[in-house]
Amino acid sequence: MNSKTKIEIRFSDIDMAGHVHNGRYLCYFEQGRMDFLSKLTSNNWNWRKQGLILGRNEIDYLTPIYLKDEVYVKTSCDHVGNKSFTLSYEVVKIHNKKEILCTKGRSILICMDYELNDSVAIFDSWKKSLMESLDSK
Repeated sequence: MNSKTKIEIRFSDIDMAGHVHNGRYLCYFEQGRMDFLSKLTSNNWNWRKQGLILGRNEIDYLTPIYLKDEVYVKTSCDHVGNKSFTLSYEVVKIHNKKEILCTKGRSILICMDYELNDSVAIFDSWKKSLMESLDSK
């Protein structure tokens, strides 16, 4: 299970140098992450009961993105542990019908039971799909 999410670059994303500000990439990762997670959950998933906390983010900046660029974030799972899993991101722009890798990164996500206020094993309804996504890489 992978996802590809179109990103709309906004004027407020642009810094004084004329390209996307480094801090905005975490928001792009978040958009990709939510798109990916929507495939794991139903519309009535109770995030306040069973949710996630972000344990770590990593970002590698490779090529600048500009206001008019056509941009996507590709999200995939590359590790499944007991209580956490890792999502990887590739932010690409389309230039002359080719994808150019601009940024890549990873997030470690920890499953939480907010009623217990404690980390828990990866939710049963997610684990199978996450494991299958590892096999499809």
